[in-house]
Amino acid sequence: MSASQPSGRVLPAIWNLLRLRLRIRLNSFRHAKPGRKVLSVIGILAVLGFAGFIFFLSTLVLGFLRSPDLAQYVGIQAGPLLQAIPPLTLSAMFVGILVTSFGVLLQALYLSGDMDFLLSSPVPIRAVFVAKLMQAILPNLGLLSLFGLPVLFGLGFSGGYRFLYYPLLVLMLVALALVAAGFSSLIVMLVARVFPARRAAEVIAFLGAT
Repeated sequence: MSASQPSGRVLPAIWNLLRLRLRIRLNSFRHAKPGRKVLSVIGILAVLGFAGFIFFLSTLVLGFLRSPDLAQYVGIQAGPLLQAIPPLTLSAMFVGILVTSFGVLLQALYLSGDMDFLLSSPVPIRAVFVAKLMQAILPNLGLLSLFGLPVLFGLGFSGGYRFLYYPLLVLMLVALALVAAGFSSLIVMLVARVFPARRAAEVIAFLGAT
């Protein structure tokens, strides 16, 4: 439980915590009512269809902007705009994860019902923190990726980028999300030192409602 624990125990503990959380989700889905299962499957298919639509639309629009006819007849040079799309998209996703992760991390680190149990168990504290961090950012990362990744994939597809562009883009997005969530967790811990965690959560809920 102390900081002097071997780092070799941290990664397996993180994996075990995430695997247990995934198993709980799968068991909840298995024991759910048939109607709820059908709605869940329909929701997943709808999300995938929406992502495919954004990819198709972005490929179509970006391909049109790359067309030589556009520059010839309209006189618009789309090169600077196309070059600005990746940094603007990634910056927007970074800020989005940084902002949306604050309330989720506050709930996960200070108001979660299983924190006392996890901290009293023979699991490294760093593993508990990292697992909670990853569980908190995954929903926000998935939601923002639903809009950002299809656009960036469409940019690569319309520009004929090499295959290496796509896995590197995903890795960059994951690293960006971890950095943003790390900054957000530091802000959460600073706020929790000054204000009670439950009071801070009430303020966030009030600001979100207004």
